[in-house]
Amino acid sequence: MRRRAMMFAVIFGIMLMLLMIVPVDSPAVERPESPQPRRPKIGVVLGGGGAKGAAHIGVLKVLEELRIPVDYIAGTSMGAIVGALYASGLSAAELEKVITAIDWKDVFSGDPSRQDIDFRRKREDYTILSGVALGVKDGKLILPKGLIKDQKVNVLFETLMLHTADINDFDRLPIPYRAVAADLETGEMVVLKDGSLADAARASMSVPGAFPPIELNGRLLIDGGMVRNVPVDIAREMGADIIICVDVGKPLLSRNDLGGPASIMNQMLDIMIRKNVEDQTRTLGAKDVYINPRLVKLGSGDFDKAAEIAGLGEEAAREKISSLKRYSVSDAEYAAFTARHHAEQVKEVKIASIKIEMEGESYISPNVVANKLSIKPGDTINIDKLKEEAGIVYGTGDFERVDLRVKRQRDDYELVVKARERSWGPNYLRFGLALESDFKGMSRYNMLFDYTRRWVNSLGAEWKTQIDIGSPSGVYSEFYQPLTTKGLFFISPYVQYKREPFTVFDGNQRIAQFDVSRYVGGIDLGFQPGRYGEARIGLQYGRFRADQRIGDADLPKDKVTRGAIIARGLLDQLDNVNFPNKGYRASFNAISSLRALGSDDEYNKIEGSIAGAFTFRKQTIIATLKAGTHIGSKLPYYDKFNLGGFLNLSGLSSNQLRGQHMAFGRVISYHKVGESFIGSLYLGGSLEAGNVWQKDFDPGNLEVSGSIFVGYDTILGPLYLGVGHAGEGRTAGYFYLGRAF
Repeated sequence: MRRRAMMFAVIFGIMLMLLMIVPVDSPAVERPESPQPRRPKIGVVLGGGGAKGAAHIGVLKVLEELRIPVDYIAGTSMGAIVGALYASGLSAAELEKVITAIDWKDVFSGDPSRQDIDFRRKREDYTILSGVALGVKDGKLILPKGLIKDQKVNVLFETLMLHTADINDFDRLPIPYRAVAADLETGEMVVLKDGSLADAARASMSVPGAFPPIELNGRLLIDGGMVRNVPVDIAREMGADIIICVDVGKPLLSRNDLGGPASIMNQMLDIMIRKNVEDQTRTLGAKDVYINPRLVKLGSGDFDKAAEIAGLGEEAAREKISSLKRYSVSDAEYAAFTARHHAEQVKEVKIASIKIEMEGESYISPNVVANKLSIKPGDTINIDKLKEEAGIVYGTGDFERVDLRVKRQRDDYELVVKARERSWGPNYLRFGLALESDFKGMSRYNMLFDYTRRWVNSLGAEWKTQIDIGSPSGVYSEFYQPLTTKGLFFISPYVQYKREPFTVFDGNQRIAQFDVSRYVGGIDLGFQPGRYGEARIGLQYGRFRADQRIGDADLPKDKVTRGAIIARGLLDQLDNVNFPNKGYRASFNAISSLRALGSDDEYNKIEGSIAGAFTFRKQTIIATLKAGTHIGSKLPYYDKFNLGGFLNLSGLSSNQLRGQHMAFGRVISYHKVGESFIGSLYLGGSLEAGNVWQKDFDPGNLEVSGSIFVGYDTILGPLYLGVGHAGEGRTAGYFYLGRAF
């Protein structure tokens, strides 16, 4: 038994050895492959810096060229704007096309095209009022929250990111995204990761004092550069293994480079921002990539040089190619990333329904807002039309911000109009200043104060009172009452007291000067088709008196009474009243003074004018024709036509010619020689011809004159320095602050 067991053990051992030596065919056994190393997640951090942020586009172009997929984006200020657009699905090339095509000067102007402004606000342009309106509330003056009106900025971002309207979670974007802002009340950093993408990017670039802060989720937010200008830590928290950090900051200025107060203030802000930048960049490791484009003298306001700045960003990225190449992926992997990343921008939308949402103290009726819109349910509109509609609502002058949001509803959209009423309204105080001198002893000044109470009732009534100090002087008060929410028809009672100089000439010599006082009251019934113009007809009663100051002339010394029917019409589609580039303006005025209405003088007066502006590149031509006459009895002294003064027969004194009939034509041409965000400089000249006549028109007896001038568009209005000549040695120099045409 034992021998048999030993033999079995020997045989089993031999068989086992043979199995180990001789290969035996057997089915292949699948073994798990070794796991491939995980690709590191790339986080791109885009810093703030205003226009310098265009350098981010150049960096993104290089990343695309090297096939480096971006997994996360965190940005601040302009970095948040560029980052939001890239994260939403735009390529670097599309980004560059968008950013460089924007007219930033127009965007930062805030106001819509003047043609789209409500005529009630447009009409104020023909006074000397400045563009600054102070709110009056509870007996206090309230300033707007920012120097720059942000309406066009908001609408621009909303339309650029319209394709993200259905995305509220920024992790659902083609590239997960974060924007950084600061809480104005607490100073805390706020990381924006959901909500409206346009609002988040806009909040991140609310430079304090320049742009109004943005209220989101109950917090008042400003530019994130104050707390985290290059949010490296935010990108890491999102999951980034590798950071590509683009810092568009530049070295601090030396004492020799520091200029005035603005330069010193900018240096102070740069010092504050630099500290948090250094804290973040110190956390970068050997595997991370830091890119700091050399922007030399390019500043945060050089938006018109966006293409050049983008090029400098590309140069800086190419200098880091050896470090960046480590994160390139295969063509197939990058093609997959590109497919996920790409998103088509929305070019047009079909509107299924319209919803009006009012924000603020709700003194404005939503029906008034709805009536301003030309869009109706069922319309298919493009992006430009959306911008125009937002501008028309904003152009009423009653809103701090007007947003047009779209919400997808299967194949069409709901349009949501969110109108935020001005926090410093609805009562406003404005002022203006006019100065005039011909350097020959004639000089005038005028200060105008305007107090307007808007939305006195639900139909949009307003009460305007103006006080003139100087020459002329007086008070004007008007109550404007629309008769429907559409505002097409209105009734308007008014009163006025005005005292202005009346100079009598004998040829070129001043022989007398009077002060003419007028006391006027009236009521008009009018038609106002929105932003195009208005027509009025009404009754007016007034008294006129001439008080002699210097010399003697044959003017009535007693009060004169006038009761009249007055008709007026104005069509205004100029793009600018200071220095127009395009558009037209036409006016018509008629007075029928009747003894049946209590007039001492019975007469009929009519006059009309038309002007058109045309621009070729930077050269603008404005052509004007105007004429007037009387029907029946002669015009009294206080209603005669007059000509003379700068651009109204230049070379003659102001109102030197007075008569019963008038004809005048003028061509003004000017060239823009320079511009900035605060105004433009022009060099121009004029050719003028016209006259007044006591009896009949005599076209063969025209005064011909001309002028050359330098003009500057200031916050107080157009400023001119010029010289005019009217022949026969009649030459005058002009210093003029105010609207001359």
